[in-house]
Amino acid sequence: MDTIAKISKASRLIVFFPLISLLPVPAAYRLAGLVSPMDGKFGKRYMKSWMSGMQKCASEGGKLETGDIHRCARQHIKMLGHEALDSFMVPRLGGEGINRLSGIDGLVHLDRVREQGKGVIIVTSHYSRLNMTAYTLGHLGIRNGILSLAVDGDNPYLDLIDRYFLERKLRRYYRVTKGPGLTLRDNPRLIYRALQKKETMVILMDAYTDTVKNFYEVPFLGGTLKLPTGIARISRRTGSPLVYSVVKPAGRWRVKVEIRPVNSVGYEGLYEAALHLERDVLELPCQWWQWAYMDSMWQGHGRA
Repeated sequence: MDTIAKISKASRLIVFFPLISLLPVPAAYRLAGLVSPMDGKFGKRYMKSWMSGMQKCASEGGKLETGDIHRCARQHIKMLGHEALDSFMVPRLGGEGINRLSGIDGLVHLDRVREQGKGVIIVTSHYSRLNMTAYTLGHLGIRNGILSLAVDGDNPYLDLIDRYFLERKLRRYYRVTKGPGLTLRDNPRLIYRALQKKETMVILMDAYTDTVKNFYEVPFLGGTLKLPTGIARISRRTGSPLVYSVVKPAGRWRVKVEIRPVNSVGYEGLYEAALHLERDVLELPCQWWQWAYMDSMWQGHGRA
């Protein structure tokens, strides 16, 4: 990335989004929707791959209808701007203020599995403003942790600006959610220990990197999607029940968190969660982040 691009990216992530979070909510989100959190060159490459992946699934799978893909891409970029602002706005608004940004349906399903006296895994995905699940629960007094990728200097996919932004984003995240923050590089015993202590842990089902070696294949959009096996293995070993959560747009800046039951654990539970994801992607394909990775994650049944 050249110097001008670095300065532009830093100004957006480190200056612009924190500043506009001080504005009234409607004005802040209106401005955030106009500015992509990605740098120009990376953003163009990403969106080209994103649109290509969506078109690939539509043509080879037969279940997805893309509509106006360029309009869909603009909606996606607007959502990414709102998601970047959330990490500054949510801590500032506090517990009562979260109602200005989100509502929640299906909380009874989470309450029901927590009553079993075990740790719970909330299965979510790179869909819409995904962190609003954890933020909303945190402001409702439901402590929750996360298992995520590391964002330090050993992550080859992040530059200095990304690391600075994401490290501080996670600090604000933990102030709201109050739960343990674990990464895939941590000792696996830590996630087992957290669930044994009856923690509620949020884990992304569709986090894909080149370092992931073990996958579970599920039917998806008329083809086959490869999902990391971590959730299934952790749930099976600990006996921790699963629920599925998704964040849906519900207005100009508001979202609705939906929590749905998952009736199995282990690989059967991951399969069931994937069915929920497929349903949500078919409903609002512009909200899914992972189209850019379809060459690695998805295979149409018509391919050799």
